[in-house]
Amino acid sequence: MAYAQEIRLDDLPDDVDGHVSQLFGLWQEACRDGDIPDRGELSCEVLSAWRDDIGIYEYQPDRNDFLIRIDAPNMIAASGENYQGSTPRQIDLDFGTAVYPTLCEVVRTGQAQIHMIGVERIEWENWLRLMLPVRTRCRKGAPVIQVLVVHFLYKV
Repeated sequence: MAYAQEIRLDDLPDDVDGHVSQLFGLWQEACRDGDIPDRGELSCEVLSAWRDDIGIYEYQPDRNDFLIRIDAPNMIAASGENYQGSTPRQIDLDFGTAVYPTLCEVVRTGQAQIHMIGVERIEWENWLRLMLPVRTRCRKGAPVIQVLVVHFLYKV
């Protein structure tokens, strides 16, 4: 089992790569009247520059859980694990993290969260994790809340 440490940040670090701040800025601009953005504004085309970085975790209120619809390719490569089709609770079990309760807070508040994640593997690595809530609709038209979970390797 790998060990991970999560530290919540109030904002992006000052020295963050422009690629990261651009994504966060797009999400912030898409927020209207304090509400979370619609996926129509943050479409696959708009987010294409980050397609390898974004995982999509869909909230399932009937189970009070999340389904990982898409696991980010960069995280699959980094961890050697593919959690697509699983729940974030499995990530918490495997890494000793608090992904599930953090996602619940993101859905409850409608606010993005930013964390510095330290992972002990061959050597210690730091990752910046953004959790960005969005709204979409299922095929039947019912509202669905998703969280874009984005990881970037953070070089100090």
